[in-house]
Amino acid sequence: MQQIKTTIKIFLSTLIFIAFASCGGDAPADYSTKEQVRAALISNPNNPEALHARAKMFIKESKVDSALIDMLDALDQDSSKSEYFVTLGDLYLIKNQTRYTRQALEKAIKLEPDSKDAHMKLAELFLYVEMRQDAINEINEVLKRDKNNPKAYYLKGILYKESGDTSLAISSFLTTTEQDPNYLLAFEQLGLIFANNGNPRAINFYETAIKLDPKNSLTRYNLGMFYQENGAPDKAAEVYKALLAIDPKFSNAYYNLGFIEIEFNKNAKAAIPYFVDAEKSNPNFAAAIYMQGLCFEKLGSNQEAIKNFQRCLKINPEFELASDGLKRLGASS
Repeated sequence: MQQIKTTIKIFLSTLIFIAFASCGGDAPADYSTKEQVRAALISNPNNPEALHARAKMFIKESKVDSALIDMLDALDQDSSKSEYFVTLGDLYLIKNQTRYTRQALEKAIKLEPDSKDAHMKLAELFLYVEMRQDAINEINEVLKRDKNNPKAYYLKGILYKESGDTSLAISSFLTTTEQDPNYLLAFEQLGLIFANNGNPRAINFYETAIKLDPKNSLTRYNLGMFYQENGAPDKAAEVYKALLAIDPKFSNAYYNLGFIEIEFNKNAKAAIPYFVDAEKSNPNFAAAIYMQGLCFEKLGSNQEAIKNFQRCLKINPEFELASDGLKRLGASS
């Protein structure tokens, strides 16, 4: 369940922070470069199109406050453009000012009722603030205008999943992939849903997502977890090792390799280096330190076990397994 929430968070973050290049349509050709924008504003500091173009450039550079100043100045000069209010809504959402985001997007729709962009972003906002029926209504407005819109079906899938309707969520995500076979997030969601039920179809969805994004560490990890939790530790280990080849600091992959050695292969000695690597990649990984201690205890190296249990408790004094380990060995924290 935590993986699903994390993926949802990862999705919402993507909506807010990296989709802006398409906000409100492309900048006018005359303002496609910084030099062109600068020249236009030197000639006319109140040029609304140039201000809008510069605001979008500022967004890409994460200069949110500068972008907001430009957008407010642009709207002072021309408040008739729907796309200006869409960009303004994006900025308010970045600043987590959701009430102003809604006002800006509703103004955009009032100016241009058929704006798929404005309806979609309003749906995203309603999803973000958990106003699900309002989000569905806005998505339906998009689908009235574009029945093949993959993002609309994807958002529906997220909404259905959050409401607990797994069947409709699966249907929506599958429709997303039918409309766009390269829609990575939909394959990830399908993988998560089927994995949550122990359904091996999860493997195909995860593998498709990995093909679409070979450097996607989280999906590789989720695939490994599916194998690990469903009686295929050797395949899980293969996935974790492939993950570490592209992301050597993924501490949970080291931890799970160690867990496989001690739990499935009954080889505490082979597990220790993996737990050590997990700690190296994340020095505050209390569970990895505890597992080092447990391995040493199983090997009869009680003093090493005690040291690790004590180190674990320094990081997390509430780690009960480490406290229990010290009690077993007659040591104090």
